Amino acid sequence: MDVGICEQELATNATACSLFPASLSPRRLLSGSGRKNHAYRKLPQEPLKLFVIKLDGSSFEIQVSMTATVAELKEAVKDVFSQSPMHEMISWSHVWGNFCLCYKGQKLLDYKALIRLFGIKDGDKIFFVQHASIKYEREKRRIGLWRKRICDIPAYEQLVKL
Repeated sequence: MDVGICEQELATNATACSLFPASLSPRRLLSGSGRKNHAYRKLPQEPLKLFVIKLDGSSFEIQVSMTATVAELKEAVKDVFSQSPMHEMISWSHVWGNFCLCYKGQKLLDYKALIRLFGIKDGDKIFFVQHASIKYEREKRRIGLWRKRICDIPAYEQLVKL
């Protein structure tokens, strides 16, 4: 049926027009330009394939969604190791306390951050890097200050006078 003919029938037939809201003209109904349904944007997207480079230079592949957070990225790394027989021997609190994931020099420390905000794309390489935890740094600083107070009082006083 021709669109022009349908348009004329809808425009002239009062009962047909009363079935639709006044804001929708026959032309809009036929052309599909009324309310747009954006459900097509919510279709599942292909996951990102990323390569994680370990400290020894070997690598493995993980897959995460395009909307993944750093926490989900770390979970994907854990999932790879959960398939090996050695997984029960891995202390993940120790791993994440001493190492972190890094992308182009940026340490991925904020577990709530979306990985796309770092610019991570399909096929990118994520590196394990050694990382001194914040807790360790605080303890190191506390011990250092304690030593200064106890051991180096004269040396500290000389520095302050300069």
